[in-house]
Amino acid sequence: MGRFNLLDEPWISVVCDEKGSTKDVSMLELFENAAKYSELAGDTKTQDFAVLRILLAVLHTVFSRFDVKGNSYEYFELGDRYIPNKSVEECDLENYKADLEDTWVNIWENGKFPNIVCEYLNKWHDRFYLFDEKYPFLQVRKDDVRSGVLSKDSPSPISGKTINRLISESENKLSLFASKNEAYGKRNKEILSASEIARWLITLHGYIGLSDKVIFGKAKYKASKGWLFDLGGVYLKGSNLFETLMLNCYLPCGTGGNLENIQRPCWETTGEEQINFYLKDNNIYSLAELYTVWSRAVYIDPDFDINEPFSCRIVKLPEINHKNNFLEPMTIYSYNKNGDNKDSFTPKKHIQNQSLWRSFGMITKNSLTSDTLSYRCPGIIDWLNEITCISRREKLGINNFIQGIVSVSMADDGNATSWVPTDEIVDFLSIKDFVLTDVKAGGWTNIINDVIDHTKKVVEFTYKNYLKDIKDIRRLNGDSFVSQNIEQVYFVIDKSFRQWLSGIDVADDQALKAGEWYSKLKKLLYHEAKRIYESGSNRDFIGIVENEQIKNIATVFNRFAYFLNNDLK
Repeated sequence: MGRFNLLDEPWISVVCDEKGSTKDVSMLELFENAAKYSELAGDTKTQDFAVLRILLAVLHTVFSRFDVKGNSYEYFELGDRYIPNKSVEECDLENYKADLEDTWVNIWENGKFPNIVCEYLNKWHDRFYLFDEKYPFLQVRKDDVRSGVLSKDSPSPISGKTINRLISESENKLSLFASKNEAYGKRNKEILSASEIARWLITLHGYIGLSDKVIFGKAKYKASKGWLFDLGGVYLKGSNLFETLMLNCYLPCGTGGNLENIQRPCWETTGEEQINFYLKDNNIYSLAELYTVWSRAVYIDPDFDINEPFSCRIVKLPEINHKNNFLEPMTIYSYNKNGDNKDSFTPKKHIQNQSLWRSFGMITKNSLTSDTLSYRCPGIIDWLNEITCISRREKLGINNFIQGIVSVSMADDGNATSWVPTDEIVDFLSIKDFVLTDVKAGGWTNIINDVIDHTKKVVEFTYKNYLKDIKDIRRLNGDSFVSQNIEQVYFVIDKSFRQWLSGIDVADDQALKAGEWYSKLKKLLYHEAKRIYESGSNRDFIGIVENEQIKNIATVFNRFAYFLNNDLK
């Protein structure tokens, strides 16, 4: 008999009021009251991203089959469990896409999800038990990972303190200053509640690394470290959880065969079927399937005592295709000129300690030729453009759909043999949607990209040359002085740039608005340069002789001020 059903039991942490209070809710409760919750509030932002995609898989599955009134589309017939009997035929795709757009509009206007979502979930109630012998959620049965089908006698063990990324402690290395410690019991770090297990299980499939060793069979294959691990994750944030889910629910997505193929979330298959699929095919054919993709065959004892230290067993599954996999809408893609993925686009992770606005161009526009800045913007931005067009066509009267863009990635240890997750890379960019969707020549998107490019040029050329001159005067070895001060100045200008960006109004004069930022940038850079100048030592003012001229901190500061004035007139 199954235990802890995710449809009925509270396990999804949400912000439930304006004070920032949180509580756990079940899946059914979340879909019934999504507009009452501000956002997900799990243990980490990477966990929230993984859980968000599970919820989106539900929406993509349901509304690929039903309209807002709970009526199925005419392009197929549904079985007892609401699975279509066939894919949509090619001649019907345009009409089907139009129907999906209408469904999205109707749900948005209603401000809540229709009853068909919970009705569908209840049809699959038996597939959402966390502990179960037949159909455990995101897991396999014991017989699926039996001895004889594996490269070793048994799957790799993984403990509660390892699966919990707030601790990330292995059996060989103690984690200091962890969120749980031994003051409340020697094995407190290994204890997880059922709700924690559910959230971390979903996160494990997204971000795990390669430190475990067991695979299926004897023939080696390229194992998955978690699909989300390789993404520079990007999603749109609304004013509440309902809006966030809807903004990222790309129903009419036609990329990668998504419209033609039946949406196949993992709970509509068995664990054995999932294993066989990954071993035979590394391509994914629908968004619901992609959002519920597995990285491991996970076995949890269905009789596990929740009061005991948690552990489970895992077996590596093959990595899904990364090359030109544009079905994934929530990431930036970069073009590879060499390596295993040469001449193809693959997901690009975010850079640690680098603000999202510095990658604004990659998020908002495509550059698809191999001899230029080769990248491809996230499909979710294309969807935002579609939403804007739909809004105008349907006269929804909405000025701003989004509060901003959220970015999320997982940093790693840089070791290609283990890829241990080490830290989150998370950012939020407050921006109005008219800015992101004004992509015409001379539009706001291009203006902002020009402003950012010029800002980078002033920082990484003019200000950097000033730092290099000081480095020469001080006869410093290495690049740490320059690189650290470059990142310091980006930190200084970061808040001001975010305020400038979020304050852009549709009626603003573009030239005046750009000039407003350049004026601010000039003051900030001058102040930082002067701070270094005023901290100069006697040796800095004595300086060095270069090309038969005295070069000291005063002369290089004056030269910097001259070029700064020229750059930012």
